Amino acid sequence: MATVSILIPAFKADFLVKALASAQTQTFKDVEILIGDDTADGHLKDIVARFDDPRIQYFHHGFQDGFRNSQRLWERASGTYVKWLFDDDILMPTSVEALVNALRKFPESALAFHDRAFIDGNDKVISVPPTLITEGEMALIDRPLLAREMVAKLGNFVGEPSNILLVREKVDISTVMNYRDQKLDFLADVGMYLNLAERAPLVAVRGHLSCFRQHSGQQSGQSSPIMSAGFYEWEMFVRGEAAAGNLPESMLPEARDRIKVFYTHAFGNLQLKEIEPLLANLDEITDRPAAGLFESARFQADIANARAIVDARRRAARVSNFCAVCEQTVGAWLPHPLAGTFDVEFLTQVEGVGSRLDKHICPKCHCNDRDRHLWLYLTRSGVLDNLQHKRVLHLAPEGMIEPRIRALQPLDYIAGDLHPRLPHHRKINVEALDFPNGRFDLIICNHVLEHVDDPERALAEFRRCLAPDGHLVAQTPYSPVLKYTFELNRPPTTPFAIRYFGQDDHVRLFGANMPDLFRAAGLNGDLYPHATVLGDTDPEKFGVNGQEPFFLFVNGVAPRFEQAADNASAVSVESEAAETPHLLA
Repeated sequence: MATVSILIPAFKADFLVKALASAQTQTFKDVEILIGDDTADGHLKDIVARFDDPRIQYFHHGFQDGFRNSQRLWERASGTYVKWLFDDDILMPTSVEALVNALRKFPESALAFHDRAFIDGNDKVISVPPTLITEGEMALIDRPLLAREMVAKLGNFVGEPSNILLVREKVDISTVMNYRDQKLDFLADVGMYLNLAERAPLVAVRGHLSCFRQHSGQQSGQSSPIMSAGFYEWEMFVRGEAAAGNLPESMLPEARDRIKVFYTHAFGNLQLKEIEPLLANLDEITDRPAAGLFESARFQADIANARAIVDARRRAARVSNFCAVCEQTVGAWLPHPLAGTFDVEFLTQVEGVGSRLDKHICPKCHCNDRDRHLWLYLTRSGVLDNLQHKRVLHLAPEGMIEPRIRALQPLDYIAGDLHPRLPHHRKINVEALDFPNGRFDLIICNHVLEHVDDPERALAEFRRCLAPDGHLVAQTPYSPVLKYTFELNRPPTTPFAIRYFGQDDHVRLFGANMPDLFRAAGLNGDLYPHATVLGDTDPEKFGVNGQEPFFLFVNGVAPRFEQAADNASAVSVESEAAETPHLLA
């Protein structure tokens, strides 16, 4: 357990190397550095892996929600003190040392902070605010001072979370960023400073020991769906601190005028229509008794309206689709060319689980929904970890996935099909594999077993050719409500196959007994639900069938998945195993 946990909630690759290097080179060495990768596909992992430092731990969260990412990192922290560092900010080498010394000198406090400078995307200094402390090296700041100098003037002089150090045991992360039991969307850091200053003074440390980067890619920019909260939450603070007696009534006219400038800009220039009723009611700040300002019925109604609009705007922003295979944001998924022409009554009645006809094709790379789900399962489960030491058999390889697996440089990689389509593919009959016993560490057989004559024989061959503890991934359409597999004792006609099996070349629809077939072949595992393997990864956003489980079986001990709060697990970057969640066995 380290003295200080440095938490880097990361989403962008642009400046992550610089942020991480600034954490690694602190003069205070007793630190752990936890990186929470919030990208959908975990593509920041390769950046983190460049750093050969046992103090660094990588976690793939994939929430695409900065607050949840930060909170999950906090839950993982073990240090006495905790320091956030945003992925585009930089710490000066003595930042942590100076803040630890301040909290040790004033142990009653829960937070210490220092000055910071502002830089642009090219590391050029934009501005250097005056130092807060004119005499000495440290000073204490209580809540009334924060109310007068920060809230009334609508300026966060403490700075962003990259600028502070917290005493972990004195902070309830679930509530510290709320204000009067209301969740804050934009100014959560200001709410935290006010809350902590209620218990004990904050410690201000002299010196510009961090850099806050301002650039066009920031999520807090003017295009942010929560931008209006950055205006109306200041009014919440002004009203609340006045009602609590922390902000003198004599300062309210000036505070009102400052808010009016903010609101006029937000409503007139940014076209944030939810600000209009708040602007119209702003004189209430000076016309009503201070004690009732926060609980004003009209103000609370206007805030509720503004927050509802912000929430709707945020939900709309999250609708953007993401293809896990080509790693691109896409518009609408393309439907299957024959969508709407199938008779799906039977498959609907038996709750058939297969391909999505409505969200079938990626408009950019043309992979289908089965490909996307398979890639998510492969990468998030951990079966592709350490692939340079594994031998892989890939049957009927997907055109977009094969090159991605080859890029991971497996020890050996054989791709093939019964009817090879490419010159480098081998002719392979899964019912009679031409490979020695124990040849492969991983066999990928995606949507093949519904085509073969004898699936039991194919599974026996897979078992024979798997090395001890080797893994088999074998996605296939099935029905969880059919007690047994449904098939004929003769080849089905094309109309029959389409109606009952879902495709003209399918010869069966597997039933709920599907796992028993694998176990009868000597393999251990199960059909693991989407939520178990992929956490709360949104099937709609990724264009996959959330009802399709992960068919994962092992020539050894059955796999299991850690059931953490967000289905994530952790390893050092040196192990090259850090996905969401992680395969434990």
